[in-house]
Amino acid sequence: MNDILASVDGDLVAPGRPELGGLVHWGGGGGRPIHRWFRYREGFSPELIDELALGRRILDPFCGSGSIMVGAARQGRSSVGIDVNPLAAFVARVKVSPLAAADVSDVTAFLRRYEGELPPAEPWPVPGLRIAGKVFEPDVLDELLRLRTVIEERAASKEQRHFLLLAWLAILQDVGSYFKEGNGIKYRNRQRRTGGYVARPDGRWQLERFGADQRAFVRAAFTGQLAAMLDDVPAWQHGNWGAQRVIEGNSLDVLGQLERRSFDSVLFSPPYANRFDYFESQKVELWFGGFVDSYGELAALRKRSLRSHLGAALDRPVERRPELDALIGLIDPDCYAARQRVGALLRGYFSDMAAVLRHCRRVLVPDGRCCVVVGNSAYGGVIIPTDSLVARVGLEAGFGQASVVPVRHLTVAPQQRRSLQGLEAWMRESIVVLA
Repeated sequence: MNDILASVDGDLVAPGRPELGGLVHWGGGGGRPIHRWFRYREGFSPELIDELALGRRILDPFCGSGSIMVGAARQGRSSVGIDVNPLAAFVARVKVSPLAAADVSDVTAFLRRYEGELPPAEPWPVPGLRIAGKVFEPDVLDELLRLRTVIEERAASKEQRHFLLLAWLAILQDVGSYFKEGNGIKYRNRQRRTGGYVARPDGRWQLERFGADQRAFVRAAFTGQLAAMLDDVPAWQHGNWGAQRVIEGNSLDVLGQLERRSFDSVLFSPPYANRFDYFESQKVELWFGGFVDSYGELAALRKRSLRSHLGAALDRPVERRPELDALIGLIDPDCYAARQRVGALLRGYFSDMAAVLRHCRRVLVPDGRCCVVVGNSAYGGVIIPTDSLVARVGLEAGFGQASVVPVRHLTVAPQQRRSLQGLEAWMRESIVVLA
């Protein structure tokens, strides 16, 4: 395997830039005004705009919650962001859509009066998510749904409603009996211990988490969230917010509709080839926010997304790559990954990335650059050097130069560490630079 990995890397790997390691994940910018409105763990810092010397017109084909778009607006640049996830597109759109002064005044008044309107409000209908009664305690769920009704009935404009709805969505995990972890969600009634999870005593953990008054806990969370968002409103007074555009859709479809040579730079972080299904980890927000109303809609979203997870359309045609096939052939056929169609996933992933990068080359000006933040993955004792493979796919897509800039080390699952000893150099997260 070392020989294959070394061959794929070739002379592509440049000196590392560990100072950028803190900028390629949510912690790099998540606490800043506007960015902090919705925790999106897959986001990265807008500081990358300067660190990577991006141009005035920026494209992000996997924009998530819009970190790069907010950064572009603050710096007076223009951007287009695309995301197939309707929750992500909604969050990004609210962030880059300044409220009018009258709307700010109304939302401020809403913050002062909403608590008194909750007791008589009829609860909003419970969504069809099967685990709706499991992810929230009964009093928490009832208070949340009453609050949703008040938001829907009292918002005087679409812009107000969206701003308030974002504040409501942002607290769901905080007041919930669940939390996002890995490829899905976990429940707070179980605690991680060495060797696995153990049950927490019913009644005690709720008291420790929510206090004696769960409804007051919900109100305090919403009040704090909405107040923080209103505190950040002055940040909209500076920058070029009208030059930011959010498009909800599959990048493979949308990119083909963008004008040729219309961007100076492309920067994006696609879902990694690690089987993580972000629709699964975000399903509470998707259902409760009304972005999906049926399991059929959720399955359709999965099918439209990049082939980075097992719910995607893995049967679509692929472009074969000998070096990738060689690595897939080394995966232990008896391991869980091999039984879960990981080979089809990986072939589909790099085929989709090839299509995305061909579009990126087309929409860039001749001297434009494309920067891709991506992490490597491991299956059945085999490292998949996603960064170097993406760089080679970029060269095939028409870019003249490619380099892989490692920025931080990635850990792998404990059960894989022993089988990957000696391969630590490939356990990395990198920025692939194509020009």
